[in-house]
Amino acid sequence: MVKLIALLKRKPGMTMEQFKVRWVDEHCKISSQMPGLLGYYVNINQPHQPDNREPNYDGSAELWWNSVEEMEAAFTSDIGVKAGKDADEFCEMRFHLYTDEYTIIPFSGRK
Repeated sequence: MVKLIALLKRKPGMTMEQFKVRWVDEHCKISSQMPGLLGYYVNINQPHQPDNREPNYDGSAELWWNSVEEMEAAFTSDIGVKAGKDADEFCEMRFHLYTDEYTIIPFSGRK
């Protein structure tokens, strides 16, 4: 299995709330349809950050596929190309990392 971690920076002039709505409520309707996608998380930055500094990115996404080949095929599919073009409309920068995941402490739900 391969996981893509995407780091996104919103376009200048866009508020964090606008960015969240555009990404989570609108973009994910497209991107979640990519073929072979096994899981998808979106993480939006909290207002409070260490040392009250502005992060380089405004959020991240985690997406899983069975293989790098399936992931790359998903991004070159019609829906993948559409999702990329849509992301370009609200993101100043998108940085992708292909990763292997190592679970140290599994998430067991909220208390």
